[in-house]
Amino acid sequence: MDIYTYPKSRSIRATWMAEELGLDYQCHFTDVMSAEKQVPGKNQKVPALSDNGLVIFESSAICIYLAQTYGNGRFYPQDPKKQAIVNQWLAYIISELEGPLWIILRHAVVLPEAMRQPGAIEPAKADFLRAIKVIEQEISGKTWLCNDDFSVADIFLFHISRWAMMLGFVLSEDLVHYTGELEKRPALQRARQREQQAAENA
Repeated sequence: MDIYTYPKSRSIRATWMAEELGLDYQCHFTDVMSAEKQVPGKNQKVPALSDNGLVIFESSAICIYLAQTYGNGRFYPQDPKKQAIVNQWLAYIISELEGPLWIILRHAVVLPEAMRQPGAIEPAKADFLRAIKVIEQEISGKTWLCNDDFSVADIFLFHISRWAMMLGFVLSEDLVHYTGELEKRPALQRARQREQQAAENA
């Protein structure tokens, strides 16, 4: 199994899932800034996964595949109703939270200055603030987002919450506490170390 990564990117979702599952995998640093980057996924972005001849891109697809294939019900439930709850929140996080944050990042940092549209930032901030209220209400008083158990959705919510705080958003006390507790998971620490080591050895 091979996972193609870049530190402090969405690839941490895939390596974190692999570490939670205790999988044996090779972590490959990919210089996303290089025109000569070699990534097996058709979109040429990280993360990408190669496993027994199967190549997958998109972090959500990778995490679900790993959990379904190797988790035996852990992190992505087999019960259709519980699975639907995870899918619901995963879709919400990606579309309603990550979408606006990516617009902000693109027009504040990522794009060349000549291509940035500063006018896009404030509407995206407003969209995020509306959407995060739903999450803040849901997570209030809870340890996990879905089904009283750690799941793929928690990996994504953690990543987006950290991203939002980095951009200066003030999140609810419960969401900040939730994020801090997830930060302590040994599998996340191992995943970060694997990605950093791969980058240093490249």
